[in-house]
Amino acid sequence: MKEQIRAKFEAYRDEMLEDLAALVAINSVRGTTTEKYPFGEAPAKALELALAQGERMGFTTENVDYYAGTIDLGTTERMIGVLAHLDIVPAGQGWASDPFTLTLRNNRLYGRGVVDDKGPVVAALYGMRILRDLQVPLNKRIRLILGTNEELGSACMKYYAEHRPIPECGFTPDADYPLINGEKGNFLTILSFPNESTPVRSIQGGEVFNAVPAFCEAVLDGKQVDLDALRASVNTADTLGFQPEFSRDTDGNIHMITRGFASHGSLPHLGKNAVVSCALILVNYLGRSAGKMLRFVAESIGRETDGRTLGLKSEDALSGSLTFNLGWIRYNADEQKLGIDIRFPISLSLADMTSIYRKMTETHKISFEISSASEPHYVPRDHEVVKRLMAAYREVTGDEQAQPMVIGGGTYAKKLGKNFVAFGPDFVGMESTQIHNVDEHISLERFLDHCVICTMGMMRLAMD
Repeated sequence: MKEQIRAKFEAYRDEMLEDLAALVAINSVRGTTTEKYPFGEAPAKALELALAQGERMGFTTENVDYYAGTIDLGTTERMIGVLAHLDIVPAGQGWASDPFTLTLRNNRLYGRGVVDDKGPVVAALYGMRILRDLQVPLNKRIRLILGTNEELGSACMKYYAEHRPIPECGFTPDADYPLINGEKGNFLTILSFPNESTPVRSIQGGEVFNAVPAFCEAVLDGKQVDLDALRASVNTADTLGFQPEFSRDTDGNIHMITRGFASHGSLPHLGKNAVVSCALILVNYLGRSAGKMLRFVAESIGRETDGRTLGLKSEDALSGSLTFNLGWIRYNADEQKLGIDIRFPISLSLADMTSIYRKMTETHKISFEISSASEPHYVPRDHEVVKRLMAAYREVTGDEQAQPMVIGGGTYAKKLGKNFVAFGPDFVGMESTQIHNVDEHISLERFLDHCVICTMGMMRLAMD
């Protein structure tokens, strides 16, 4: 069967890439909420397009109030779910080609969303089409559920679960192979600091909680800061190889840009945080006059990604260590805030994490609010869903060694209960796909591998 499925994908390849290109062309970052569009117009436009693609193929579709959409293969009451999303993180700067033009270069597909998660949306849709083409006898309906707010809290899937039936089991193609059977808890907070009078006029860095910021710009009072002295004070170790850029504006203020390397917020150790670089430079130069917030970043966070100095470090055998990511900074005359993304081990509850965090903020005399949070998610390896999907993975790849994993990334799986896991599309140990970074890409061969595995997985779950 896998050979027949792959041959069908090869036959549909050009059409499939045209559909993917149309989705990639939409910059579906969350926008301004309106009465009609809960996450802005661009995610809604992407949803409309994906549903139209499903309708063109003859599937039954539904727009669930622009929170989510459904595409169905079959009509039986029992159904399995494939959960994917159409929203994306901001493209960022420094792409080798237009992030919103699907580009095939060196046998790799480039574009924002080709891996996370528009490519998997198209793969699942064409997989459903191919199962219908091959007249595979399915005992359960396959429902592709498309969300529009995964990157910023997954309120879309929460809304779906409250207003439509939840499939009996399923997976989200929004993580890694061979299979993700557990996810750490999520704890996204905003730390607020008291306003202080400092030579720093403003700092802007990072855009979302769940990415290591690769860019930060600070504006300093040119009457209080000597540009030559500031430039001379920079330690190479504080910038991790990225040299800061300095300039003056027409008012005489000094602008300092620090750069880094982005990575997913669940893997902060793979990135180089430009906000931390900014804080280290300014605290080194200004000392205590840099203010409480910058000293907190430089001295209590620094380059640590496990929260050790803050007293937050925790780990267990199944899920490893807590991860701590400083995702963004907002510093101006009106507010001084940090966006923090924590992924905590499955051995801790959300109540445990909240208590530990509150103790930390009380120690440092700062306030916090929870932006979003969720309990850890774990599905045992002997669960039927895990066994069937692992069988599909092994049949296609021949890999008999890899085992299910627990990750720090948060997916839709935890939104719909204990019968859902994450399954692909990234192949661990192979070339990085640059998820949440510039030049997001996947090799055409690996993408087709994912298409076949995803389709085999749907088939195995939908057959008794």
